[in-house]
Amino acid sequence: MKEKNTENRIYAYMRISTNNKKQSTDRQQQTIIEYAIANDFKIYEFVSDTITGGTKADNRPNYHAMKGNLRPKDTLVVCDVDRLGRNADDVIVEIKDLQSKGVRVVALDVPFMNDWQKMNDDSLSKMIIDIFITLKAHIAQQEKEKIHDRVMQGLNTAKAKGKKLGRPSTGVPQHFIKEYSKFQSGEYGNISVVQFAKLQSIAVSTYYKYVGILNREKARK
Repeated sequence: MKEKNTENRIYAYMRISTNNKKQSTDRQQQTIIEYAIANDFKIYEFVSDTITGGTKADNRPNYHAMKGNLRPKDTLVVCDVDRLGRNADDVIVEIKDLQSKGVRVVALDVPFMNDWQKMNDDSLSKMIIDIFITLKAHIAQQEKEKIHDRVMQGLNTAKAKGKKLGRPSTGVPQHFIKEYSKFQSGEYGNISVVQFAKLQSIAVSTYYKYVGILNREKARK
């Protein structure tokens, strides 16, 4: 369903995983159509990708093409906010990037982000998105800490049993090393060091401290 409209276009994006052969975009599309009818607007274009959920948003061909066509004041509607990225960090980066381009994001599974009137008010929309990003980052960080704690418990148990545990610790958290590698390779998109540090819930000074340690270790090899 594509309407000829030159301004304030409304796109709908859907993604299904290649790992789930029973999935289809039908459910997502029907949910979005019902939402559009209830709020008296028409979708300019439906866009979908059939691709593994672990694929970075900008590496999804149809999403990437759509994003290139999005203009300020356009709206992107998704059935589930997690369709915008492969993980919480990717979703946060993607929403911030869309917001910086002046694109409104409506997510039907997120309270307030599914309120059509509020999300079409620029000041309210920005506030809602900022709150969502903060909460999403906090929840993601909590999950990382849980994973880190489980790993440390496993390592301590192994150490107590006398097992040798790989190379000595650098003092840099493993999750930072992993995310920093993505940051260097461009997977976080065009964000600053300050933004990256904020996503990792660390101070900028801590970022440079970790990077310094990693660079010194790399130089010794």
